[in-house]
Amino acid sequence: MKQPLFDFDLKRVSRQHYITGKAAINFPLPGCSTGGWHFLSYFDREAGVAKVSLAGIHYPDTHAFFGDTGITDMTEELRKRGWPVEDRGLFMADHYRAAADMIVKWALSDSTPCNVEVAEWFPSPEARSRLLKVLDLGKPQLSELHRLQKVDAWLSSQ
Repeated sequence: MKQPLFDFDLKRVSRQHYITGKAAINFPLPGCSTGGWHFLSYFDREAGVAKVSLAGIHYPDTHAFFGDTGITDMTEELRKRGWPVEDRGLFMADHYRAAADMIVKWALSDSTPCNVEVAEWFPSPEARSRLLKVLDLGKPQLSELHRLQKVDAWLSSQ
């Protein structure tokens, strides 16, 4: 049976299985101009549906690539937006970690196109540089898995 691409609630969200991918990219972070602008596509509080991808479940576990870089406790931010939080932390990748997770997922696959839109999601030189710094953390692991050349070739086209 094929693994679902999303969870439709926040019940399995934890520090280990944090929200990543496009749901995290499209979550508006306070004081941040990076990421996407399709928040309601992933977090529809009115309908009570959160369409989220979780690290280590829907996405590879990238802890060996990036450690805890960019994993943030978003419990209070989600509570402010009306999501039931209960007595546990809800963790999410920041935009840089989410994009890096997406790039690693692509690099480990046989897919040719990478759906990370660097210029659109990280429009300033500073934002792009910050993304590249996160990716630099994963280079030893990508090299060990013989996937670094794929990522470097893709990055040079961005």
